[in-house]
Amino acid sequence: MINILIADDNAVQTEQLAKVLSREKDFRILKVSKDGIEALNDYISLKPTVLILDLNMPKMSGLEVIEELSNDTNFDSKNNIIVVSGSTIFRSQLTNTQKIKWIFSKPIDYDRLIEEIREIKREEVFKPTFKEDLDFLFFKLDIKPYTKGSTYLKNAICIAYYDDSKEINISNITKKIAVRYNVPHSDSIQSAMDKTVRTIYPRHVKDDNLKKVFTSDYKITTKDFISRALYYIDNT
Repeated sequence: MINILIADDNAVQTEQLAKVLSREKDFRILKVSKDGIEALNDYISLKPTVLILDLNMPKMSGLEVIEELSNDTNFDSKNNIIVVSGSTIFRSQLTNTQKIKWIFSKPIDYDRLIEEIREIKREEVFKPTFKEDLDFLFFKLDIKPYTKGSTYLKNAICIAYYDDSKEINISNITKKIAVRYNVPHSDSIQSAMDKTVRTIYPRHVKDDNLKKVFTSDYKITTKDFISRALYYIDNT
């Protein structure tokens, strides 16, 4: 069961949100918190799988709630906060993203929200250091961080890793990434990932295990790279 805490002082919007999410058989709404202090206390006491958090709230803003949860070492480090905010001003002030899974503007894309909630749950049951291992792999392969291709490629590997079918379907993966990043054409996602994969030269890497997995006599495709990355992370 995926336990959800909603924190938003807008009664109309939270009622609609709770109604939509309650239709999912594996979702359970623990509570709706009406202000930031209540949200913080409820998060501590209820320990939700997911916190859906508005940023503009009374008593304590969502920004302050995020800071409290991110900076206190007593809390877990998982990124299980989904921000839902209609305020561009508050969203522009959001700099601490350590615990944030995703940021939605209002009105909410419910299908996309539901998918992000389920991904948080899937991440709980897999290798806890997977994302850290993936970051380290990209560092060792000297893949430039924060480029579109690098970002999309990381997302593709994560999607493949958390997919129950364990099938690497590039077409489906690029479509999911396109929805996530609001990119109109998934072909551009594929192109950016292909370009990033072409820049990788593992023969220059000193790590022998890395060389064995990523060196090939033929041109490595994006699908090949995803498969090899998953293998490397699972076996090192």
